[in-house]
This record gives sequence, C-alpha cells and structure tokens, in this order.
Amino acid sequence: MGFLWSLQFEYSAFVFLVTLAVAILFSLWAKAISASGAVAGGGIAIGLYLGSGWLGVVLLGLFFVAGSGATKWERARKASLGVAQEAGGQRTWVNAVSNGGVAAALSLLGWGSGWEVPLVYPMMTAAIASATSDTLSSELGNLYGRRYWNIMTWQSGVRGADGVISWEGTLFGVAGTVLIALPVGWWTESWKMAIVVALAGMIGNWSDSLLGATLQNRGWLNNHSVNFWSTLIAAIAASLLYGR
Repeated sequence: MGFLWSLQFEYSAFVFLVTLAVAILFSLWAKAISASGAVAGGGIAIGLYLGSGWLGVVLLGLFFVAGSGATKWERARKASLGVAQEAGGQRTWVNAVSNGGVAAALSLLGWGSGWEVPLVYPMMTAAIASATSDTLSSELGNLYGRRYWNIMTWQSGVRGADGVISWEGTLFGVAGTVLIALPVGWWTESWKMAIVVALAGMIGNWSDSLLGATLQNRGWLNNHSVNFWSTLIAAIAASLLYGR
C-alpha cells in the first residue's frame, strides 16, 4: 500500500510540474508575466501544491487568469483614463509576492505542521480570495465605475486614486471573492468555509482601500505593500470568523 501511494504521489507531482511549466511558458509568451514573475510565481505555486495539493494550484490559477484577464481587458481605454497597470500589465516578482506570498507561506505552514492548526486552511484560501477580489475591483471598477468616493471620508473622489471606491468596483470585488470561495466550499464540503472565505476576502478588499486612503496616501506604503497587508488582514479575518 505504501509503495502504491508513493507512485500515486510521484505521478501527481509529475503532472503538476508539467502543468506548471506549460502555464509559465504560455504566460511568458502572452507577456502576462516577466521572467522574475515566472520564478516567483512558480515558487508560490509549488508552495501551494505542497501544502494544499491541487486545490491550492486551482485557486492560484483562478486568481491569475481572472486577474490577468481583467488587467488586459480594454487596456487601451484604461491607458487613456490613466489607470492602466504599469509594465504593460505584466506581473513581476513583486506582484507575485505581494498577492500570493501570504497564501504560500500559510500553505507551507499547514504542510509542515501536518495541518494540526485548523485555522490555516481558511486563512490561506481567504488570502487568495482577497487578492482576487481586490484585483477585479481595481481593474474593472476603474473601467466601469460611474461615481467614486473616498472610503474614509465618503467625499467624491477621482477614478484610480488610492482609497477611492465605486459601487461597480465593489460588485466586481464580490464576484472575485465568490470565484474563490465556491471551489473551496465544494472541495471541503463545508459551506461555512465558503462563506468565511468570501467574507474575509471582501474584508481584505476593503482593507486595501482603507490602507490606500491612509498609509499609502501619506507615502508610508506603496501599492505592493498594501496588497500584501490586505491579504494578511483577510487571513486574520478568516481565522476570527471561522473560529467563532
């Protein structure tokens, strides 16, 4: 039995590595990631696979496909509005770490502890939900939003400014967090887990806007560090919600 399990694990790992290599090569060809983004993203994918198996890989794939698609969508119009992502929309190592670093670290923590820390799983998936939610909010909210306001003062704001939100962007954010929460609920057979991940993902999204309106506007944080902290806040929120 142990020999058969070992063969099964080795086959699964082989399929994962081949899939990862194909995904990286295609992403480089499509100019969705830079060389540094390929290295960092590959490391994050391996960390998620080791800690959570194929679910972690699928969630990362959903984030990357949805996020990259939203970034590329009507890029010319975004450029004319002054809200297009830098570097032609390519994800670099900084993008990979700021959005996926918390999830990968938690996944490896779960793997190393034998998943004896029960809150690690919802925390890890909530971090991915937060990154997905925030990316769709900013990329599509800046494109389709009609009215914008500062999340701290609720006064009218400028499209694309730090800490500024719209109803349209918020709805896209909800779609992003649900995109991650549904597979989590199905995989774990726990709708409580799905609801917690969805709520924590939105908390992370709103935290991103709050940090943008405060610490980023004061120059204490940049966009990448805000992304990192918001995914961490989402993970902490998931631990508090799931533990209740």
